[in-house]
Amino acid sequence: MTENARNKATAKVLAGTLTLMARELEGLTPPLNLWTGTLTAPYIKETALAVSYGESAVLWVNDSYPSQGLMLCRPQQLESDLLGAGSLRLTGPWMVDLEPASRWAKAKSLAAKAKVLAEQSRCRFLSIKTWHDPAVLRGLIDGGFQLAEIIAVFSGPLTPEDAKDKSRLRPAGVSFRKPLSWEFEGWFEAFEELFYDGHLLHGPFLAPDFQMKLWKEVALRELAAGSPFVFLWQDRPEKLLGLAWGSLKGPEASLSAIHVVEGRRGQGLGSYLAGALFKQMSVRGGREIRAETSSWNLPAQALYRSLGLKTRAPLIALHMMLDG
Repeated sequence: MTENARNKATAKVLAGTLTLMARELEGLTPPLNLWTGTLTAPYIKETALAVSYGESAVLWVNDSYPSQGLMLCRPQQLESDLLGAGSLRLTGPWMVDLEPASRWAKAKSLAAKAKVLAEQSRCRFLSIKTWHDPAVLRGLIDGGFQLAEIIAVFSGPLTPEDAKDKSRLRPAGVSFRKPLSWEFEGWFEAFEELFYDGHLLHGPFLAPDFQMKLWKEVALRELAAGSPFVFLWQDRPEKLLGLAWGSLKGPEASLSAIHVVEGRRGQGLGSYLAGALFKQMSVRGGREIRAETSSWNLPAQALYRSLGLKTRAPLIALHMMLDG
């Protein structure tokens, strides 16, 4: 069997397994239903396609019994370029298991398999965002991962009417315009700290400027790709006051970043930026908005709630750096 044929066969098994898991997860009650993410039909289709094209790999708890549990692994080219070594982004683990001891063992096994895959792929950095399941977290940590941060998650409807309500009257003395390339890059360099939102364990094994370089490159690529961006300027004297940007996948929108310069916060500019961005995304077909921030970032959380977004189950970010 060729590699292409194996990928397609794996994708078919994956799609069936995730579909069955989605049905079982619907019947779970708190807290179990909060400890595994929602499996939607579009997500299952997108994930299966990535596996069929060889863009993602699947790690099974038991190769002979797919329903036992799984984890997805995807190489991250941008992070790899900046690190000078391969990087893997993990998703999951997906499992339907009521026994804490069993979930712990499965998570530990999957962590070990991810480590082996990374070594075979010559990758040094692994990262995962998973749900706040104590048993799974213990298994991942026992398998070699380290806790990086706790992430607060928000979501809510995004319709043209809602976006209009969220876009408040323009504060006096400000306007929107797209910056020149040198202005945009210079602003990132001048306000580096505004884009550092957690990842507390980056310091011990990553270069201090890694997070800044990653944010900057992501933003430049998103801007070039035409993703929704809003830049807020002070008119006189002209000065960039803040920006917000997001991404769209069909009706699903994500708030990537929203920042206002220090000294102009608490004046409604953040709400105004968000309202303008939400309106852009709703016009482009967005119907649901999602936002994430560190658990310690209380101002951002207050802003998201003021925009009508609701708190969802938190995510836990973990990292692993291999020797070499």
